[in-house]
Amino acid sequence: MIIGLTGSMGSGKGEIVNILQGRGFDYIRLSSMVREEAKNRGIADEREKLMEVGNSMRKEGGAGVLGKRALQKIQDSDCDMWVIDGIRNPAEIDALRDSEDVYIVGVHTDKNVLVDRILSRSRDSDPTVKDEILRKIERELGEGEPEDGQQVAKCMEKVDRVIANEGSLEDLGTKFNDLYNMLKRPSKDRYYLDLARSVCKRSTCTKVEIGAAIIRDDQVISTGYCGAPRGTKSSQMHGFCLRKKLGIPSGHRYEMCRSVHAEQNAIINAARSGVSLLDGDMYIYGKIQGDDKEIVLDAFPCFICKKMLINCGLKRVICSLKDGGYKVFYVSDWVKQWAENDIIDDKFQYGEKTVG
Repeated sequence: MIIGLTGSMGSGKGEIVNILQGRGFDYIRLSSMVREEAKNRGIADEREKLMEVGNSMRKEGGAGVLGKRALQKIQDSDCDMWVIDGIRNPAEIDALRDSEDVYIVGVHTDKNVLVDRILSRSRDSDPTVKDEILRKIERELGEGEPEDGQQVAKCMEKVDRVIANEGSLEDLGTKFNDLYNMLKRPSKDRYYLDLARSVCKRSTCTKVEIGAAIIRDDQVISTGYCGAPRGTKSSQMHGFCLRKKLGIPSGHRYEMCRSVHAEQNAIINAARSGVSLLDGDMYIYGKIQGDDKEIVLDAFPCFICKKMLINCGLKRVICSLKDGGYKVFYVSDWVKQWAENDIIDDKFQYGEKTVG
């Protein structure tokens, strides 16, 4: 289990870290990575300077670089319980979600309460003037900052749970312990991905089993699996894959396939029922067809499906990964990527991996 924490300075994230360390969690502080980099660059250990170094690291290594470094450290360790503090850019959340059992918790506190709290704790590294504290908080939240800089406000939009911390440390401890007991349940993303896993067993493709489920407002809107159009013979019934027989490489010439993709069938089935998909999420699970030992796929949508997913108004697409985890894509990111590039490359067309 990985629990990531985001929130403004003084919001109480450190107290949650203490609680989790008492439960046996190992601890990664993203700002420690920034401090180490600042030391290597010969830059003073001051909050303003560290913020600049962190922004520089994100600009040079991508906005999610600190999350990727933390995840690599976790994967190289033997411990399976980690708490990560200091998440300040949404791309860091995206990077962490490449692992399984990741829960992102946001700690929210009113700005005026934050000011009083920071003034009362009297840390050497904290400013001592109200206006200066507010300026630092606003900069952390992302006001006037570049997209690859500190964007705590946008991070709060991507969290799994929010804890309001405007009372005592005891109140915060009670709220978090209640939340922790809930987190031990399967996450909603894992729950709905397991549904797509069940759906994929109905696939009639001779190569892969792909299942999709569309969820909106915590309700199952539609499901679909990779299979031939209604009333027609599937590849299994024919006994061969047409694309394979014609020597077509994997990931190309999908129009030659007898099957309708799982994503397409889920969208079509929703249309047959007359329900809207706007702001819904699609979960896609894939595995090798008919293998005794389940071999999970990186079930990323093809270019044709990706265009349909954009146009039908979905918010997120959550895909199984071959390592057992899952990856969350935001459809708005696809739109932005496509709008900013004159040429659509293979990575955008076929995803990071090709299936089917």
